[in-house]
Amino acid sequence: MIVRIHVKSRSKLSRAALVWAWSLIVLPDWSWAAMAADVTFTAQEFAFTGPDRIDQGWRSVRLANQGRDIHQVLFLKLPPNKTAEDFRSAIAADWSQLPSWIQRAGGVNSVAPGGEAWAVILLEPGDYVVICGIPDVRGRPHVLHGMVRALRVTASVNRAAQPPSADVTITARDFSFSSDRPLRVGPQTVRMHNSGSQAHEIVFVQLAPGATTQDFLDSFMPGNPDNQAGRHIGGLTGLAPGQEGFFPVDLRPGRYGLICFLSDPVTRAPHFAHGMLLDMDVR
Repeated sequence: MIVRIHVKSRSKLSRAALVWAWSLIVLPDWSWAAMAADVTFTAQEFAFTGPDRIDQGWRSVRLANQGRDIHQVLFLKLPPNKTAEDFRSAIAADWSQLPSWIQRAGGVNSVAPGGEAWAVILLEPGDYVVICGIPDVRGRPHVLHGMVRALRVTASVNRAAQPPSADVTITARDFSFSSDRPLRVGPQTVRMHNSGSQAHEIVFVQLAPGATTQDFLDSFMPGNPDNQAGRHIGGLTGLAPGQEGFFPVDLRPGRYGLICFLSDPVTRAPHFAHGMLLDMDVR
């Protein structure tokens, strides 16, 4: 499922206390301008600008959000007998989940308006679509409004780039996150490995003082980028079982959260409802 759902607020923290606390926090400066991206996509309501063709291999992807809502860029590999138009038709017919014939390849997740974030993903040769599956105020994913773009990944004769070295590995399972070591203050590269039997993602959030990841979920409303309990700061869009991807972070002391919003293909329940969320303290 590519649609994020609204969870009715039941936060134990008062709204006034959270708003007061959040007004005091100094947000991290996500200025990774020195980091060279192989490819940049720019998101607005409701379209992407970016390349139509890139070379295969490990690629660093930058998403710059110039819109008013949260956006992501999710790479989806098409099988040889399907086209971008086939994908558009399938999503228009049933937007509650991705077509069964699509293969997730990761991408940059959940960038707040005016922000930017990076991911490093492995792209095999073939035809893709890149989409935004973030929901609007009615819960309909942005892809239905036109945030879909065809992309061809071409075979390259150049030596394939190697994946980056990771400082921290986060393992996604059905249905939990675990980390091999704590996140720390400062710049670092996070590796996500999907050891589950379903696709999983990381929505990475910086939490307001005193808030938890559950508070963030309780306050989440589609189409509203402002959340009293925290702030979207990137992560990785859905990876298929067995895949891995990377994303850089530059953290200040505080509490952060990991969430998987993807849904179980049978029950349709979001993975966080099964416990796939994690609070992480950075000191």
